Amino acid sequence: MLEIIVTVDLTTGAISNKEISSGSRGLYGRGLALDLLKETVPEEAGRFSPGNAVVLVPGLFVGNPAPSACRIMMATCEGASGGMQICNMTGNLAQKLGSIGVAGLVIKGKAKEPGTVVHIDKTGVSIYCDKTLNGLRTSDIIGKLKERYERDSAIIGIGIAGDMMLPLSSVFCTYPDGDPEYHVPRNGFGDVWGAKNLRAVVVESEGYFGRTCKDPERFSKASKRLAGIIVNDEICGSALPTYGSITIMRILEGGEGIRTSPEVKRISEKDRLQDKAGCSRRINRNCAPMCVIGCLNRHAASKGRRYSSPAQVETQAAIENCFGVDDYELARRVQEKASEIGLVATEFVTSANAYARATGSENAQENLLDWLDELAAGSLTGRVIASRTHGVAELYKDIELDNWMDVSAAQEEGSFDIRMGEKYPSLDGLTALELLYAQIFVLENLGFCIFTSFALLDNAEAFDILAEMFESRTGIKMDAETLIGEARECIRRERAYKERRWMAGQKSNIPPFTRVLYRYFGKREEVCND
Repeated sequence: MLEIIVTVDLTTGAISNKEISSGSRGLYGRGLALDLLKETVPEEAGRFSPGNAVVLVPGLFVGNPAPSACRIMMATCEGASGGMQICNMTGNLAQKLGSIGVAGLVIKGKAKEPGTVVHIDKTGVSIYCDKTLNGLRTSDIIGKLKERYERDSAIIGIGIAGDMMLPLSSVFCTYPDGDPEYHVPRNGFGDVWGAKNLRAVVVESEGYFGRTCKDPERFSKASKRLAGIIVNDEICGSALPTYGSITIMRILEGGEGIRTSPEVKRISEKDRLQDKAGCSRRINRNCAPMCVIGCLNRHAASKGRRYSSPAQVETQAAIENCFGVDDYELARRVQEKASEIGLVATEFVTSANAYARATGSENAQENLLDWLDELAAGSLTGRVIASRTHGVAELYKDIELDNWMDVSAAQEEGSFDIRMGEKYPSLDGLTALELLYAQIFVLENLGFCIFTSFALLDNAEAFDILAEMFESRTGIKMDAETLIGEARECIRRERAYKERRWMAGQKSNIPPFTRVLYRYFGKREEVCND
């Protein structure tokens, strides 16, 4: 299926398109994102170099009527010696981009001034600078852009923190027009957007499911079977939309059954609607159309509290874990204020905790809102906290902060005995952990919400359906083993890319004296050859 890759050069203003056969030879998902980075970014380019790029790739099924397939991958290069950094995001951008036939968007170069906007619709792409967007809160940026374009436009961009290129900064990404309006994902590398003077990307399309499909009827039938597997799963279909991700993690860690845990109380749909009584805007239950899980305005927890999104629950859990304070109102205000600056609230809380430990601040939770103001103002204190936990630890090397550092999920893999029941003959050499990662990559490549993992991973029936959907979407013959094998190839290629860029980066660290050695050994070689 032919789709286009759009490349925008912010330095020159040039815009170009090229056609690709989406889905063939791994040209989808993370594999496509990696190819676009390799084609665009010089090996010596640093993180904030104009030569670095931001790449946006909707999952292969996004823009087609697939259940909970609403994810887009945003990629960039970590730094001069780093590999590909990737952020898996939800919202309405992915489906709208896919619906106008864009399989990938590459943004490179650096605009002359902050406030630069890239606008995309079915008629083409335009670039312009709007200085009135600078210095605004996230919601105000979105509001001004929606005044200019349609209310249901998809918008991704940065706020104040990104402008300052703070390590803690992320992007914001809108939901369909309603309440809540947007979210701020982890690993959003807003600092790279700031380095490019890029304010936002706006995408307009008439609908969400206009992406080409080889056999729409077959794809639709397979999608319905897959949706049945997801909604009938006790976690995806019941626990997640009712209890929230953090509560489920606590229950699973405690060894309790999801359905029998006394910690949580189910909320009826009637109660959910009453929670938003008087709200003039449409209430978002899902982060994007066709999500069959629905994690917005559905979360319940103990003490009768209600949360509009998983992020609110996670922020409260972070404050309680870091400061031992169970304060619903504080968590709500921290979450909202951090988002308006362009930060992930949970990461701000853990970084603020590390700073409090390093400086000996007492009752530090009382300073959280003030520290967010410091961060927005670009003060020294704000910039230290915005350097993430590892930045704080680097500044205070003489203080033991290891127990308060953010760690990647992969660092915990050795603590668990991973077991996968389904077997694939051609993948016999894989460990259970490797198979788990490969299946996760399959879901990412196709554009599925990570929460569907509970229902789809290690499920042979589900992966056979995914292969059928792939075949009906692209016209390319596919089976579950090949699908998993292509995901394994994605993992291998990402590792190889990181190693190659690391090797390229080492050239700049070779001491100047080496030039003498070049001459010495060069002459010696010439003598030996004679």
